[in-house]
Amino acid sequence: MNMKRRDMLRALPVLIGGAFLPFGRAMAAVPASAGSIRFDVHYGAQGFKVGEALHEWKIERDRYALRLNLAASGLAGLFGLQYEQRSEGGVGPEGMRPDSFVVDQRGRKLDSAHFDWAAARVSLRRDGKERRHGTIGPGDQDLLSLWHQARRFARASQPVALNVITGKSIKQARLAPLGPEKLKLPAGELDTLKMRATAEGGELDIDIWLSVQHELLPVRIRITDDDGGVLDQRAAMIEAGPPGASANTEKS
Repeated sequence: MNMKRRDMLRALPVLIGGAFLPFGRAMAAVPASAGSIRFDVHYGAQGFKVGEALHEWKIERDRYALRLNLAASGLAGLFGLQYEQRSEGGVGPEGMRPDSFVVDQRGRKLDSAHFDWAAARVSLRRDGKERRHGTIGPGDQDLLSLWHQARRFARASQPVALNVITGKSIKQARLAPLGPEKLKLPAGELDTLKMRATAEGGELDIDIWLSVQHELLPVRIRITDDDGGVLDQRAAMIEAGPPGASANTEKS
């Protein structure tokens, strides 16, 4: 069923969120880092700026915590572009392994996903009550952890299959490396590696650009709906480095 533009705006908090490459052949585990990226948020074919988003993360040897706070103005804000996403979990041989993913959208009940890796099960909940559940396997991600997990496959030669878990559903997806691309962003001109995550039925279509200069951090995320409507997050300020240190990049 096609997703219309207004429906996409309402659903974005829980959507963002052949041969396949085995996980054992991917890059090394996600490197330790901490910092934040402030994004300018644009929407529509003309790319009008509708707000800002702040992404913060802390990745240690065996644990991670991610947060995205998106605030929009005007009609975009009225249609649901005011929310916070949080993902927490472990870091292991397959990279990130989420324990929980939460979508806190203003004026709506809390959506969350809770991962039980020992039982290979994920529980999708609304206000703490389970609405549905599904099976998960190594390498599966939530919408926010996918941004950082993508770096493990950025230099792969083939796509990888995985489940992407939102606050409401489980998407069978394909994460494909699309190669290098020089990108002009508010934060500056960066060399990037582009990734694309797509799900069956067109229910998930996300492009992720990873900065070569910043250990493959996600510096642009673009979500496209079935009608061609685009939500585009472009890095305007980057503060990143190992825990306890930071390197700052921002627009002049």
